[in-house]
Amino acid sequence: MKFVYFGYDFMLESVQRLLSEGHELLAVFSFDCDNVFNFNVKTKELAERLDIPFSTNKPLPMDIGIFCDQGAQVFLSAGYPHKIPPVDEDRAYGINFHPSLLPAGRGIMPTPTILMNHPEASGVTIHKLSDVFDDGDILLQKKIPITAQDDVETLSCKIAMAAPDMLSRVFRELPALWQSAAPQDQSKASTFPMPDEAMRMLDWGKTVEDIKRTGRAFGRFGALGHFDGRLWAIYHFNGWTEAHQYRPGDVVCVLSSEIVVAAKDGFICIKDFQELPQS
Repeated sequence: MKFVYFGYDFMLESVQRLLSEGHELLAVFSFDCDNVFNFNVKTKELAERLDIPFSTNKPLPMDIGIFCDQGAQVFLSAGYPHKIPPVDEDRAYGINFHPSLLPAGRGIMPTPTILMNHPEASGVTIHKLSDVFDDGDILLQKKIPITAQDDVETLSCKIAMAAPDMLSRVFRELPALWQSAAPQDQSKASTFPMPDEAMRMLDWGKTVEDIKRTGRAFGRFGALGHFDGRLWAIYHFNGWTEAHQYRPGDVVCVLSSEIVVAAKDGFICIKDFQELPQS
């Protein structure tokens, strides 16, 4: 099948899997990536190697029509932040790969909230594109269990590893899956917010496990924390429970590369951190 991809490097292995199975990529629509936390360098290189269009502009209705005229049968979105114009179902299929078990966990970046508060929403969903983000009928789903050790990187890897087989099946069985697609149960729908500074902030008054859970939810993106009268980005830390008489947030030990901060029921050893300007 001929398809157009809307996304970035995160799903590149899935795109390459589809190509290896004989599907043809006509064009790529990406977006401006910082190439620090999100990347599209390899996706652009793939487009150049295949000599197909690569654009970071938002797609227009005329773009959908042009690629339909070129024989596009599928418009595939994965992690794409912009609204894709409606796809005429009589001409092509529009599908989205979403990193949660819809209808729970709608939103552009649900994984931190899943790790912090809603492990039951962990999974992946392939659904029809619709007028409302993440609202389309469900074609295929897979639940992804979360362990106490999972962080945003390991969960992202689990999602990326599940994607190629799922998309391969969807492309192979698309007409039948399209006909049997199930509407989402709106009574169970939830939208998880885009992570902000408040979500990333470590609360020293919480338990060590609660603080570590927040750290796992943001991984190399970094949590935030106040100590020593300053604001810090905190990228790597660990901790342990131990009774003490310090106030939560007290700096109790400073070494050459580590700082230990008191939590409600123990201590947090901060290993990789950077001071941030305070507004």
